[in-house]
Amino acid sequence: MANIKDNKGFTLIELSIVIVIIGLIVAGVVGGQSLVRQAKVRGIITEYNQYMVATNSFKLEYDGLPGDLINANDYGIGTSGDGNKLIYGANVGTGELYYSFAHLANAGLIKGQFTGADAGTPDFQIGVNIPKSSFGNNVTALFTSVDLAGQNCMVLGSNPLFGLHSRINIITFAQPQAGVQGCPRNGFLKVNEAYGIDQKIDDGSADSGIMFSANTIGTNTDGNRCVDNVIDGTGGASYDFNETGENCRLLFKIGL
Repeated sequence: MANIKDNKGFTLIELSIVIVIIGLIVAGVVGGQSLVRQAKVRGIITEYNQYMVATNSFKLEYDGLPGDLINANDYGIGTSGDGNKLIYGANVGTGELYYSFAHLANAGLIKGQFTGADAGTPDFQIGVNIPKSSFGNNVTALFTSVDLAGQNCMVLGSNPLFGLHSRINIITFAQPQAGVQGCPRNGFLKVNEAYGIDQKIDDGSADSGIMFSANTIGTNTDGNRCVDNVIDGTGGASYDFNETGENCRLLFKIGL
């Protein structure tokens, strides 16, 4: 007959210790994920600063804007733009929006090699035609302008800059819209993350200063937005802290 002592289970103390250990492991994993996320968000600020420094250096060197430079081909740094001081394309997903990163890279001002080919190219890839952000999730940056809707990968009703400014250039950070790989139009940050960036480098307001935050293209309803109003020339927009999704995209003015 087996000794009854040989069949005893775990004591309450032993079970409690196991539960505590599991809790510590879970807390460590969750905490680690949070730190990784915070680092990725901070990386957006770093990338923005790098592109601004590169753009300023480019203007000093070539007396023009990356993408728009009218004699870029003569300098051997890529396809020439039209020199009108706006970074845009003849149609959505074409032209100077994509030349810009090739110009900067070929001038040795940013790392990487970019084709300068537009979004209509069959093998268009983020990371090949335009940079892929360290944030991941196919987030990319894109130079464009606030001028003619339909020529800049933006959409009038969902872009707060259109109602407030004209003829300025911007860098936008976003995820590509489905079916429009070369036009980053979808949000990727939570409201508190976008607001945190805004506080660090600007005025903390979604609709003023050098940084604007906007909803994913075409959305302004509860549950899938970043700001509480789409600016189309009237009213203002504030961060909607009731939203918990990753619906914010960022737009930075280039003061050149």
